[in-house]
Amino acid sequence: MSFANKQDVIVVGAGVAGLAAARRLHDAGRAPLVLEARDRIGGRILSDRSRSLVELGAEFIHGERVATWQVVRSAGLTTDPWRGGRLFARQGRIIPNDDPLVARINQLYEAASYYHGPEHSMAEVLASLAPADDPARHYAARWLANIEGAELTRLNAVTLSWEREHGSSDYENFHVVEGYDRVPHALAQRLHVRLDSPVSAIAWGEDGATLTLHAGEQLRANHVIVTVPVSLLQAGRISFSPELPAAKSDAISRIAMGHVTKLVLWFERAFWPPFQVCSTDGAVASWWPTGDEQAPALMGYTGGLDALALAARGEAGAIEQGLAEVSQLFGTAARQLFVAGRLMDWASDPWSLGAYTYSSMGMGNARAELAVPLAGTLFFAGEATHTGGDLATVHGAIETGWRAADEVLGW
Repeated sequence: MSFANKQDVIVVGAGVAGLAAARRLHDAGRAPLVLEARDRIGGRILSDRSRSLVELGAEFIHGERVATWQVVRSAGLTTDPWRGGRLFARQGRIIPNDDPLVARINQLYEAASYYHGPEHSMAEVLASLAPADDPARHYAARWLANIEGAELTRLNAVTLSWEREHGSSDYENFHVVEGYDRVPHALAQRLHVRLDSPVSAIAWGEDGATLTLHAGEQLRANHVIVTVPVSLLQAGRISFSPELPAAKSDAISRIAMGHVTKLVLWFERAFWPPFQVCSTDGAVASWWPTGDEQAPALMGYTGGLDALALAARGEAGAIEQGLAEVSQLFGTAARQLFVAGRLMDWASDPWSLGAYTYSSMGMGNARAELAVPLAGTLFFAGEATHTGGDLATVHGAIETGWRAADEVLGW
């Protein structure tokens, strides 16, 4: 292919992986074009300022030494630490911290998270650690499903332990005060980004690629960096000609996409006692305070199969369920002070089809295989391609964007 209008590099997807790749290429003197299907940048980062700032997607910087800080500091953004203990609630009542059940939950969670032994699913590991009727097992299971967005019968306990030990995340979390969407906006400065431009097909070879957009427009490029969520590749949202090699297609099929719902409830004033996060046995798996003094809110976070069950209620049903559970936890003032609610179900988002990936049984080296470039033309980035333990994170996605950009620059 030799065309006058041929692009040097096209990046498919304006989430943080795509923007990080494009930023590095731009800073190296290249002129990448970024194509984004949505009417906004940021992908699975979504900050809502309709009443007070809340994060409907990624929310935290996970640790003091992760890649996100490079963007935060260069953009002059400010952060607040998210500190405090975790509470647990049973049947609508907070369990006292000195209750032996709380210690048992924490012990089980740690033992399962850092399991060392033969390859088993997390469900199997928890079953080996505690009987089915042990309430601590139920809470530890929900805690793990929440964080990983995972179905525990599929979550690989050995791989999860490796990721916990080798990833750069730690237990110190931070909010971006100005909103997490300021991170992708900082990356996008001076970049050429086209919104509302979903790619439906990529014809590729050693001499470059032709991308077909949904509206029928065709663009040509020497190199293409594909950064869309792996769930979209699994769903065939982008067709490839020729088809991707069997090893690549197999890798795509073996990576599991997790599910998360975030339910935000705004109130006229805060009526709950100070707390960081509360894990429950209700339909909404955990709650934490968010918003600001003018429009305080509670964020309900649910991961794994429970996320799908909550989303199946619909937004109105999920809000009603959330209000009922908050009323049990913190008092009936919840209903009198309720202002508005919003449900974000990432599984039904057409350009995500899930929240983030997790390491499933039988996944093997699928992440590394997905990351392998093809013919010097197709390159792949996104949290699903991270092989160093930081999958499912913003900083992991940024690192894969840098890696893909460096691969293009080195070609």
